[in-house]
Amino acid sequence: MRISRVYTLSVYTSGVLDHLLGFEWDVHNVGHTAHHGVSPEEEVEETAKRRHVIIPAAPVGSEKRWKLFGRTAGGRYLVVVFTVRRKRFRTVTAYTMNQAERRVYAPEIEG
Repeated sequence: MRISRVYTLSVYTSGVLDHLLGFEWDVHNVGHTAHHGVSPEEEVEETAKRRHVIIPAAPVGSEKRWKLFGRTAGGRYLVVVFTVRRKRFRTVTAYTMNQAERRVYAPEIEG
């Protein structure tokens, strides 16, 4: 199991966010994150810019999606489901990590 986590960290974290131009927010994705008590700019963007792990998520139609597992500066562990549109990081939703996710990904995030 340890090998797959290291593989996931090195393969997906390094390439998915390369060359993005920023974040894309609108009433829809802000509403989805707010529904889970997550602040878009303060928590989602902060988490994406800190140490994190990215794994593929189920695509919707032809759109690829990923899950980003990370932690805010305040110590909150988040899962951010996102896609890339027009070279921008577009959050689909974000929520607090559950216990199982935290057991798997926290050691990789904390370094």
